[in-house]
Amino acid sequence: MTRYCPVCGKPDDSVPFYGELCLECSKTKIVPLPTVRLEVCSKCGAILDKGRKKKDVSLEEETARILKLKGKDASLDTAKSEISYDTPTGRLTQSVLILITKSMCMACGRAGTQYFEAIIQLRGPEGKIERMLNLISRRLEETTFIPKIEELKEGIDIYVGSRNEAIAALNTYQLGLLRTEKLAGEKSGKRLYRTTLLVRL
Repeated sequence: MTRYCPVCGKPDDSVPFYGELCLECSKTKIVPLPTVRLEVCSKCGAILDKGRKKKDVSLEEETARILKLKGKDASLDTAKSEISYDTPTGRLTQSVLILITKSMCMACGRAGTQYFEAIIQLRGPEGKIERMLNLISRRLEETTFIPKIEELKEGIDIYVGSRNEAIAALNTYQLGLLRTEKLAGEKSGKRLYRTTLLVRL
């Protein structure tokens, strides 16, 4: 028995159907996408979570996640404010409003100060120190910040914004270290420590 689209009147033997409507009319019934609200660091451009920590995602990935389009091959065109994605009726393109709030992530906010949580002390032959300094610095700059590098007679000290990232960087290159903690003060009744990581090359 021939079915007819209740919107345009076309029969199912001449056009494809999706549910009770023909494919073209079904596309017009798609619900508009909600507004996407994002917080972005004004300095580094990273997308932030509620704690102002960087999220390792792109604008396209975060927009697709918020709109629940993961796994639908979503593609964002920021110039046209449109997003395309796969649906059972085929590839669909919809307008999307993205509201961006500018703020500063914790790492960038602290980078403008002399804040640091750890010091990596490189000790050993000058050539080895220079090579390891370059490797460690590049690794750290991907995840945190370096407020200061100090050249000393006995080696080089790298001041690092994040204690955890300093340790992770050294573990990346499987460097043995001697770790010491020093009380740096208190905040909200909680003791704050600075970590020194001594590496002998």
